[in-house]
Amino acid sequence: MNDRFGRAFLAALVALLALLIANWFDAGVLRDAQLRAGHTYDFGSAYDLTPVAHMLAAAGAVAIAVAGWWSRTLLLGVCYAIVGGVLVFLPALFWAFGLGPNGAQPTAPQPIADLLNHWYTTLAMGVVGAVYTLGGAMFLTGLAVIWSGLRDRRRGGVTQPATTQVPQTEPEPLQP
Repeated sequence: MNDRFGRAFLAALVALLALLIANWFDAGVLRDAQLRAGHTYDFGSAYDLTPVAHMLAAAGAVAIAVAGWWSRTLLLGVCYAIVGGVLVFLPALFWAFGLGPNGAQPTAPQPIADLLNHWYTTLAMGVVGAVYTLGGAMFLTGLAVIWSGLRDRRRGGVTQPATTQVPQTEPEPLQP
């Protein structure tokens, strides 16, 4: 059981690091390059980093998926699905609950509306939306791990490859 906890912890750490690095590069480095390009009118340097941000998001999505599938613990699958679902559906949650119709009073209680507003404004600054891409990878990986865990429980545990043994019989004597 300790090994499964270690794998789940490592997969959670991979997801956290991928999200932090993607947010730092997308909302920090790339955004600053675009702002600097707006002041110097040198837009070529700002857009040179955009492919790097896309590759970083793709590499993070693959790392999250591989780490989650390698772990295959039901708790990690649920955590991936919840965190990834919140990240993916954050813009919809913000517009539905954090901000009222036409900027009126929010429909959610004020602390929840403030939290949604803070998360949305923090993550919406990204140029290529890398955090939302990684959130989608977490959500889908979490659903796949949950499905795999429930399927294995229905089958009665982790299935091992069956070994077939051929019964040993004596050869029949040849008849003339």
